[in-house]
Parts: sequence; C-alpha cells; structure tokens
Amino acid sequence: MEESESMKGLANFLGGFLIVYPVLMSLVWIIGAVLYFLLIERRLKQTPPERDEYEGISFLIPCYNEADTVEETLVNVLKLSYPKKEIILINDGSSDNTAEKINALKDHYDFRFIDLQQNRGKANALNTAVKHAQYDFVMGIDADTIIDDAAPYFMIDNFRHAPKLGAVTGNPRIRNKSSILGKIQTVEYASIIGSIKRAQTLNGYVNTISGVFTLFRKSALEAVGYWDDDMITEDIAVSWKFHMHHYEIRYEPRALCWMLVPETFTGIWKQRLRWAQGGHEVVLREFKSMLKQPNLPLWLLYLEQLISIIWVYSILFLLAFTIINIDVLDYYFYAYNVNLLTLASIILTTVNVIQSTVSLVIDSRYERKNIVYLFFLCWYPTFYWLINACVAVFAFPKALRRKKGEFATWSSPDRGNIQR
Repeated sequence: MEESESMKGLANFLGGFLIVYPVLMSLVWIIGAVLYFLLIERRLKQTPPERDEYEGISFLIPCYNEADTVEETLVNVLKLSYPKKEIILINDGSSDNTAEKINALKDHYDFRFIDLQQNRGKANALNTAVKHAQYDFVMGIDADTIIDDAAPYFMIDNFRHAPKLGAVTGNPRIRNKSSILGKIQTVEYASIIGSIKRAQTLNGYVNTISGVFTLFRKSALEAVGYWDDDMITEDIAVSWKFHMHHYEIRYEPRALCWMLVPETFTGIWKQRLRWAQGGHEVVLREFKSMLKQPNLPLWLLYLEQLISIIWVYSILFLLAFTIINIDVLDYYFYAYNVNLLTLASIILTTVNVIQSTVSLVIDSRYERKNIVYLFFLCWYPTFYWLINACVAVFAFPKALRRKKGEFATWSSPDRGNIQR
C-alpha cells in the first residue's frame, strides 16, 4: 500500500514537472530574448563597419553528395565583396558525382580542392581543411548555404578587442518554404532558436554554434583540439570544448545566411535524431569535466540540457504508470486525465505561441515577411514537442552505445525543394 502511494506521489510530482519545466524555460527564453534586444540588439548598426583593412577568412565547405548544390554555394562565396578570402572545398568520399562536379568547376572558378577518398564525417573533413587554411580565421559553411554579403563583416568585427572569443555563430534563414514543414521550420529558426540563442548570450554561454554558418578563430580551434571526428554533431561538441577551455561564443543576429531544410517527415526525423544524439553525447562526455568547473552560468546551461533528457523520460514513466493503473470502467478516471491533459496542452501551447510571437517580432527586422508565418504557430507546438520528445527517447540509447574514437560519418541529407 505504501509503495502504491509512493508511486502515485511520484506520478503527481512528474505530472507537475512535465508542465512547469517547459513553461519555465519558455519564460526564460522570452525574458532573455527581450532583454538581449533592449540591451544589445536594438543598438547594433545595420550597416557593416568600415575599416581600412580586414583580416583574411578561409571559407571551408565540406561536401558529401552535394553535386546539386555545391556550385551555387561556391559562386555565392566568390561573389562576396569581402576583400580577403580563400575558399577550400572538401569532398568527403561522396558516393555520387560530387568529386567530378567540383573538378569540373576548377576550370571556371578560383578555389582549393581537397578530395578525400573515404567518407569519415564532416568533422574529419573540417579538420583536414583547417590545417591547409592560410588565414587566421576560418568560416565553416554547409554546401547548400547562401551567405548575405554583409555577414562576414559583421562576424569578423566581433573579434576586435576580444582575444578569448573563439567563434561567432550567424543567423540562419530558411530558403525552401513551399511546404508546411518548411514554413514550420521558418517559424522555428526565426523565433524559437533565435530566442534561445539571444537568452543564452546574456547568460554568457551559447549552447551550440550553428554548424551551417560559423566563423572561428583558428588558434582557438587549435587550442581545443579542433573538431571531434567521433561525435555525431561536430558543432555541439566543439561548442562545449570552447566552454571547457574558457573561450567565448557569440551570436551575431545580423549575420544572415540562407539554407535548405528537410521537407519530409523522414528527413526531419533523421536530422532531429542526429541533433538529439549529439546533445546527449556531449552531456555524457562532459559530466566529469563539469564537476571540476566552478562556473554557475555554465552549470545552468549544462543542467538545462540534462533536465531536458529527464523531462522526456518522465513522460514515458507517467504514460506507463497511467496505462498500468487504468480502470476501463471508471468514468471519472477518464474525465480527470482528459481534463488534465487538455489543461496542460492549453498552457503549453499558449506560452509557446507567446514566445514565438515575441521572437518573430524581434527577428522581423531581418526578414519582415516571416511575420506572415505566424499562422503556422498553431502547428508548431505539436510538431516541436512531439518530434523532439520522440527523437530524444531513441537518441539517448544511441549516445550510450556510441564508440569513442569511431568516425562519425554522415548520410545524404534531405534538402527539400530549392526555393528562396
């Protein structure tokens, strides 16, 4: 009897936790985003700073089965007005005709080409290229990325008088918005992800750079041992290596780029599963290191990642407990649980819509037409909580089984419809 009461008490506690935690975090992101805008962002000039001389930037573009997109990205980088740059394309053992396509491009464009015969992952490709880069700053971009002309100027300016700044991450936008999934992700990147990065910047620690578009100080990369080629998400892993070595990461909202996102459920699932697994791998790897860090803001960031995993498994426990104790003939059991679920859904959806609306309004200075996608906020809570909760369940066991030292290879991504 006492054991049964204890289980009911735990279930009631978890029921409250399942509602309170996401609401609390949403409020943190809302307040953080608003404060970042008021204290920092609204004062930022929207024109690139003028300087007599700019540091050189080496653009690193790793490719795996990117024959359809690599030329557009290459031409875009070549046309950037940034005066001092080099471009390095890396073929990571593609199984399509990417290598042949890049070799053909060499007859028309000026860039360096590294042709790796074996597919050993994006991190390995970047590590190979960065050691050939001639400049002190390197820009890692994906092979489907279109960069705004002003972005490199805004990003490099952050490094002035900031010797411990390791990386500046940009503000990715969505190119393909023709499908419902594309529009939902437009809302996600412009609002949810943007508000989180703004709030984390105020905390002093951005959880992860954007792997699609980030400028690095090469000496900082060298100091932390470059990218980990055995971590499934090299961007999350290198972010935490910077944190552990006391290097700063900044978010630059004015540095825009446009990228392609998955527009099929399978593509979304694979992408989010990889993201979740990468986050879990970092939580597991950095646990002992975090115990030695007397750093409250960093601890708060780590705890948020850890609690988010606990939150997902709490859902599973509560669902299993409810099923085990179900009374099929008890009307009040159904009424109570349906009412509780309805109330929780209304609260979570309302807070989520407020967060997204506030963030979209802040972000509208960069892409005003995104305000139109407020209509798709009604879809986002279901998409966000359901997909991300499910992938977290599957990702954690994969992270536990991940073998240290084994190359983290990649598969061909779902690029959706190419529509700017």
